[in-house]
Amino acid sequence: MPDFLKKIWVKLPITHRFCFFISLMTGLLVHFFMISNKITNLDDIVCVPGVGGGKVLGRWLQDPIHDIFSPWSAPALNGIMAIIFLSAAACVIVSVLKIESITGAVLVGVMMMTLPSTASNMYYMYLAPIFALSILASVLNVYLTSKYTYGFILGIVLQFLSMACYQAYFGLSASLFVLAYFLMLMDGAKVSLVIKKGLRSLLGLAVAMAGYLISLKFVDLSEYKGLSSIGHTSSADLVLSILRAYHRVVQYFVTAPESFMKGAPTLFNRVLVVFLIILVVLLFIWKKAFSEISRGVICLILLAIFPLALGLVYVMAPELSHASTVMIYSYSVFYFFLIAGMERIMRGAEGTKKKASVFLASLIFIGLILEAYAGARVINNSYYRSYVAQNRVMQYYNRIISKLEDGGYKYGEPMAILGGFYPDPLPVAAHSMHGAILADFEGATLEEHLFLPTHRDRFIQIWFGIDTGDITSEKKEKLMKTAEFKEMSNYPEDGCVKQIDGVWVVKLNEDDG
Repeated sequence: MPDFLKKIWVKLPITHRFCFFISLMTGLLVHFFMISNKITNLDDIVCVPGVGGGKVLGRWLQDPIHDIFSPWSAPALNGIMAIIFLSAAACVIVSVLKIESITGAVLVGVMMMTLPSTASNMYYMYLAPIFALSILASVLNVYLTSKYTYGFILGIVLQFLSMACYQAYFGLSASLFVLAYFLMLMDGAKVSLVIKKGLRSLLGLAVAMAGYLISLKFVDLSEYKGLSSIGHTSSADLVLSILRAYHRVVQYFVTAPESFMKGAPTLFNRVLVVFLIILVVLLFIWKKAFSEISRGVICLILLAIFPLALGLVYVMAPELSHASTVMIYSYSVFYFFLIAGMERIMRGAEGTKKKASVFLASLIFIGLILEAYAGARVINNSYYRSYVAQNRVMQYYNRIISKLEDGGYKYGEPMAILGGFYPDPLPVAAHSMHGAILADFEGATLEEHLFLPTHRDRFIQIWFGIDTGDITSEKKEKLMKTAEFKEMSNYPEDGCVKQIDGVWVVKLNEDDG
């Protein structure tokens, strides 16, 4: 039998070996709490064993490939598969950016795994491997298109399929293209060659987008996050969306960070932004970018476009005012720029230049490691807070169901938990444990998210295995208007359980907030 694994291993550059396995190890360590427990959120409860919006959200490929993984959102399968796909994507990015050092290759994977956007993907565990596959397809498009003359043909197909899984990773491809061609120019590639590759890339992205938009003609899109406006943008809205894209990128890294990024993560990001500015200036000077006017001008244009590419999701959906954490995976390319750039300034440097480049590269390395740790800390604090919220609500449901049983309820009989507490917190959420920092963390869950009146039945069905009966929202509203309900006490007082019109009712409050 041919030793296939040995042949593959020998052909892989050492940088890719380190990149893949360190990425894998980092992913398993950083996301260990998520993949070794079951941390659910509202979508995870409501959507399994399906894909939720899927087709109406323009993600029509999710459903056909969903059952390849765990339709019931098993973290030990879906989470680990997602980490494997992301580790492979990191290796592709190393090739795209021509990163030659083991340190640089490893840093690419480390920054990907500690990115809050990766954790946000993990929160939607039923879709996590599909998200990761979509990322892998997007970066493969960049690799094939930038490396091979006719690679853009297969790249178009991959980008098209990637968008059919999740649209926002189109921005990841665009950002990588911009960075890759900037680096090629800095490496001394012929300007004409870079222009040709750039035009092929634009053509490929345009055809992939056009094909995707045509596919949406057969789909009745939801208004969610401005999805229905994709491909239907006025010139005024387009200009505003471009300005918004620049503004949101600056906000994330510098001026107005997301709630979960405040403190150390943003402090390190600001330092890294300063390092990137210094790095770019040195690249222009030391690599003599303006030895050819056209080379220097194109480099400046690519630099100007770079923030726009990072925030391209705002241009794709102009009605979108604030992208979710899942949508901003393209922001990872900011860190890749630093990694690839610090390698470039060290190549061929001698004497004073070498000392200066080593010093700057060392500072960037330290900054990236600190940012990676800060990201891992944010992720694990978020996971743990969501885990606590889930357990608090589970115990709350347990006590409510015990009260039902004491009142005479028999399993299989219709039942409903009516009333809510909004805008006040749930009684079991009196201690917030800094829960407010998760306000902008897409997918992270707090107690109220797991106790919404519209989804209590589903939570009980999934997590307790109890059939609550087919009690519609209209039926629940009628029950709450009855005199019998109004006369009941509020849980946990005696008299909070009663059978009304054949439905066992637990009254929490007068209003269904």
